Amino acid sequence: MHYLQYACIIWLVFAVATNLRAQTPEDPLPNADTLGILGPNDTIPPNLLPPVDTTTLAADSVLTDSTAVQQEGDIETTITYDAEDSINFDVVNQVIQLYGNATINYGETSLQADYVELDWVNNTVTARGQEDSTGQVTGKPIFKDGGEEYQTEEIRYNFDTRRAYISGVLTQPEGQGAGYVYGETVKKNERDEVFINQGWYTTCDCEPGEIPDFYIQSKRLKVVPGNLVVSGPFNVVITDIPTPLGLPFGIFPMPREQNSGIIVPQYGEEQRRGFFLRNGGYYFDINEYVNLTLLGEIYSKGSYGFTVNSQYRKRYAYNGGLDFRFNQQRIDPDSEDSEVARDFRINFRHAPQPRGVSRFSASVNAATSTYNQNNPSLNVQQNLNTTLNSSVQYSTAFRNTPFNMALSARHNQNLLTGTFNVILPDISVNMNRIYPFQNIAKRRTGWLAKVNVGYRMQGRNEFTNGRVQPPRNIPFDQIAGYDPILADSILAINGNNLPEILKRTETGMRHTIPISTSFNLLKHITVSPSFNYEEIWYLNKFAYDDSDFNNIRIDTLRGFHRVSSWNTSMSFSTRIYGTVPFKSGGNIQAIRHTIIPSISVGYTPNYEGRYYQEVRIGPELNEANDPFFQEGRDRNLVTVPLFDERVYRAPNAGQAGSIGFSLGNNIEMKVRDKKDTTDAENATKKIPIFESLQLSTSYNLAADSFNLAPFNISARTRLLDGKVSINGGATVDPYIYIPDPTNPRDTAQNGEIFARLVKFDQYAWQTRPTPDGLGGVNERNFSIGTLSRANFNISTRLQPKAKENKEEGGDPEDDIDPTVDELNQLELVGPAFNDYADFDVAWSLQLRYAFNYRKNLTREIIQPAPRENEFAPEPTASPFTQSLQFSGDANLTPKWKVRFQSGYDFEREEITQTNVTIFRDLDCFDFRFDWVPFGRFTSYYVQINVKSSMLSDLKLQRRRVWQDFF
Repeated sequence: MHYLQYACIIWLVFAVATNLRAQTPEDPLPNADTLGILGPNDTIPPNLLPPVDTTTLAADSVLTDSTAVQQEGDIETTITYDAEDSINFDVVNQVIQLYGNATINYGETSLQADYVELDWVNNTVTARGQEDSTGQVTGKPIFKDGGEEYQTEEIRYNFDTRRAYISGVLTQPEGQGAGYVYGETVKKNERDEVFINQGWYTTCDCEPGEIPDFYIQSKRLKVVPGNLVVSGPFNVVITDIPTPLGLPFGIFPMPREQNSGIIVPQYGEEQRRGFFLRNGGYYFDINEYVNLTLLGEIYSKGSYGFTVNSQYRKRYAYNGGLDFRFNQQRIDPDSEDSEVARDFRINFRHAPQPRGVSRFSASVNAATSTYNQNNPSLNVQQNLNTTLNSSVQYSTAFRNTPFNMALSARHNQNLLTGTFNVILPDISVNMNRIYPFQNIAKRRTGWLAKVNVGYRMQGRNEFTNGRVQPPRNIPFDQIAGYDPILADSILAINGNNLPEILKRTETGMRHTIPISTSFNLLKHITVSPSFNYEEIWYLNKFAYDDSDFNNIRIDTLRGFHRVSSWNTSMSFSTRIYGTVPFKSGGNIQAIRHTIIPSISVGYTPNYEGRYYQEVRIGPELNEANDPFFQEGRDRNLVTVPLFDERVYRAPNAGQAGSIGFSLGNNIEMKVRDKKDTTDAENATKKIPIFESLQLSTSYNLAADSFNLAPFNISARTRLLDGKVSINGGATVDPYIYIPDPTNPRDTAQNGEIFARLVKFDQYAWQTRPTPDGLGGVNERNFSIGTLSRANFNISTRLQPKAKENKEEGGDPEDDIDPTVDELNQLELVGPAFNDYADFDVAWSLQLRYAFNYRKNLTREIIQPAPRENEFAPEPTASPFTQSLQFSGDANLTPKWKVRFQSGYDFEREEITQTNVTIFRDLDCFDFRFDWVPFGRFTSYYVQINVKSSMLSDLKLQRRRVWQDFF
């Protein structure tokens, strides 16, 4: 070093010593300056120093010094340090002592403690806490190196080798939910690997000196930050009580990111399939966008299966996943010649990020019809769900045009009946309504300016393996070559049945052009005329030969066929208001009644001769052989459609000139709002009495019979500030139904015996007697009609108001946060039990009462069909269904929560599927008890598990599924 540098050092040291006003002997010693010129390997020549006194210099206790040491020797970067109390410099031994909340920063390494000692000769730092006047050690060292933090009793660290020796350390390794590691003595190497003697590992949040709820104790531990914790022989300690649970060694992964690895299988026993290993396999972390999980399962009684699951996601581009499951089950595992069932289920989802005006999405959900039966889940709702649906959709809009297009493929499947329907493709082209005369009309609000035209084209190809009904109004036993067994059967999906399934394919295309406008009549009446043109394209057409009405021939003509139709209508609507005021000073201010009457007039030409054909199904009837004969009507001469009605139905036969009536009502009450403090004198609120009360019907002037359509009634309202919702509705047929004179009784294939009824052209309120079909007459009492449908339901949801603010300084209760691994492995009973327990909501209660009535007016049950077993549904459904459903949850304590879901079926007089779940938040642990106490899916599940996903296998569980109770 040059003499000029030595001179600068001496001058700066002298300046610092003078400015610090330190308590020094009479001859002050030179010291390191506050700018950090002193290097760690420098030696000051004796000829430049005054006589040396080993007395150290103490800085003023109120002064905070900050010193930076420039890089010289083996230290790689600048070291900065400061202390709140004092800094002592030993120039001869090149040691710096820092007192009072001292901090050292060296690149990514930092150290904080009440006492820190820097040794420049050995490039080491030592830190520890100090005792206060009460004997309590405070300011214990906190050492940070990169992303790691160590809370210690004492630490020695070498800047050169980056190694450390630590005593009494508590650290939280870097990783996803890595937890905490404690060791009595710890060594840390330059690769940040930590070697621990007499230590433990836990995933509980804890502070130094605090005992966690549980930990894994071992004499030897090695921590590779962001990767894993390796242990020698260990055992699990719960609440500081050792347990015999342990293994000769342990590896606990804690990667910063997902890595590929083995998935440990679950083990257990089922009564039906025996001992099992399942949900074990391998997880492939392919890249940052996609992963793959392969799982397998095997049972001691011969069943096995596998699962392929893959999830992919690219931000701002797309996301989706595939889940494929296959199982081979022995239906009767205890029998040597047991039948083997092979089932699969596939779920696929793809959702790209929409770009521009185009949209695409795909959701495929399909399975074999026996999948749920042979592979029941612990999720009761999944077992009860008997329908699967799939769809692949693409839509786009054509720029600078009013046109848009949608293309889709859809699939729906009933697992209970085994039927499926596939629509492939389903295409539609739509034109937004345009106003062609808007620019030429004199007034923007005139009827000419409001004239609008639209267009829609729909086309679909549909096939099914389900039942095929014979043409309308023709008994199947009078059709030549008709195989009722084949037509009424559900075909299995295999190569042999593929030709028959393809025969059940129907294709059609429909074009619709609506034209409408509106204007006001007499200021308060809105008039809306409209005209609609429709054209349907078919590829098949039926031809009937009834020369032998007991053996009617039906031929299918292939080719292109057009069916065009039109109709027109005009509607008149207005609003009528009526208000009843009350005396001032009362709670009720007024009641307002709003009436919305509407009348529509429509006309549809007669298409009976063009798209329908009259077919004779019996001998000619007259007054002599038909007690119900009406002039011009032969009930054995029926009208049948020429085109299949499964895709698009042709226009209704017969001319229609109808008048439609609709009467809507809204009744509400204005009351004084006592909660409003803004204007106590005039503050009011509206309470609905009836949000909607509507009656509608229509009358066909052009029909020769049955002119009046059924009455439709609907009502809706809310009570108690919207907490209670009430809905209801009914349909009443104004005509009477009498026994069919030609076939009064019939027997279904399931053994049900019923009476056949036909509609008679006589209003129900007409009291004249009618023939009963058996030689007698029916005396009629006054009635407005026959009730064919009715429904009523009332529901409410009650819960306390959410807490706005939590108490200051209090520790909020931690919610149970189920990990991804838990949600994948635990198939809990019912959809509510897959959610975490929200302890912030003290309680909640949901109630719903539902009443439904539906009656087939053309048949009346005389003798119901027998039931196959006690679990089978009623083969002859009752017209009434009445049920009460209730569910809710409640916090028994701040850490205990119970959730329930049940109901009561009034028709069967039994309690419906009931689920009960109990949650307990044990801080580091979760406790769950899931119970289905009775019914077909009786089961229970108990589990106590560590919350952290890293230790998901550290759990105790007991499970009995519903198969084990048989």
